[in-house]
Amino acid sequence: MAKGGLIHYVCIADAHMSSVRQSTSDTLTVVSGRWAFCAFDAKGEGHDWRETEGVTIEALRSGFPRARFVQLPAEDRSR
Repeated sequence: MAKGGLIHYVCIADAHMSSVRQSTSDTLTVVSGRWAFCAFDAKGEGHDWRETEGVTIEALRSGFPRARFVQLPAEDRSR
């Protein structure tokens, strides 16, 4: 199980970037044993995970720039 308070994966899938949430689902899940964040639905499908260097959940929820993660190498991991 994930340990620590930093988020190490962020979903940047276009379909998951809407400002209108379609679900009241969780925004956190575990990918490869580390915390992962999807603003849309962490338990859903169709994620495009990007590895972070460790970012707080507060920064992500306050509108951390998506472009920051688009340039990072893609992780071939899906739920």
